[in-house]
Amino acid sequence: MAGLSGPQAVIDVVAASERLVPSVVPEPSTEQPRRLERPGPEPTEIGAPETTADAGQLLSALEARCSFGHLNSVDSRFCSSCGLPLGLSAPSQVGSPARPRPLAELSPAERDERDRQHAEALAAAARFEAQPPQLLPAEGETMLIHFVADGLTAFGQVWYRGQELEIGPAHPRWSEALNWITLSRFEQAERWGEQKFDHGPWPGRRSYADGLGSFEQLSVTAPDGRKVPYAGPSEAELRAADEAERRRGRAVPAPAFG
Repeated sequence: MAGLSGPQAVIDVVAASERLVPSVVPEPSTEQPRRLERPGPEPTEIGAPETTADAGQLLSALEARCSFGHLNSVDSRFCSSCGLPLGLSAPSQVGSPARPRPLAELSPAERDERDRQHAEALAAAARFEAQPPQLLPAEGETMLIHFVADGLTAFGQVWYRGQELEIGPAHPRWSEALNWITLSRFEQAERWGEQKFDHGPWPGRRSYADGLGSFEQLSVTAPDGRKVPYAGPSEAELRAADEAERRRGRAVPAPAFG
């Protein structure tokens, strides 16, 4: 070949590749790979149960129950039905409250005692209702509103048209008013279907007694179905309402409990 000096060797590539392949292909091994085992006791084989009792014992060995009896697999840590940790003892039963006995089962003395307790409960409720409300007048910077419609419930009572309310950031119940007292008239209509209050003092009558005789004539239904006319509140009731509003002023009632 031109440009090359010295003797040249020609290599047969096919023949060289055949020399690299072994003449005898080894048979695949049939020996199973050895399994590495951790040291410990030899596993025991569980045979087929011979009797029904043996089958029950075998099933109990493969399952676990919570303190309420729910069935779970033996390797579970928590009950799949109630969530209790397995192995936890059942909660102790305090006992259900005693149910009132029927009147026919009571002796005369027991009936008298139950009537006495009932009367005491009614009297205690009446005394609670008769107590004048504790009032929390506002101090510092305040907001004055008056109600233009009946029915808004706030601070544990229902407010009626004509009542005034004054409250501010320093008042202990201010946080309860924040979710409604800053609403505009349009936002009130969107929430309640009508405007419930407006800002400033009430521009109308200052006394309930001034409206005596002007209330709408209503009727109530008697137990026998008759319609009984109702003339509205009496003058004494209206003047009592005036006195209650005079004592309250524009203050917010204190919480009834706690």
